[in-house]
Amino acid sequence: MLLLAFLAADELPRNDVLELAKRVQIPGYEQTRELFQGAINKGAVAPVIRAGYYLQFEIQALLRWADRESNRAKINPLEG
Repeated sequence: MLLLAFLAADELPRNDVLELAKRVQIPGYEQTRELFQGAINKGAVAPVIRAGYYLQFEIQALLRWADRESNRAKINPLEG
């Protein structure tokens, strides 16, 4: 309730509150939020909405991609 009261009084940075909401309410976001930029740069995923706002199918695709990349690194540790 305190968080909501601070938000209502404009006493919290909007982007921080949005990020907090995504991290606790969007399944898979917490596990993938730091992986997205690298995956976007490599062409593995492309945000439909915009950077920082990912749909469930994008999060699931990123989790699968990260798993494949992890397995590939275990098989060929010198590639990268």
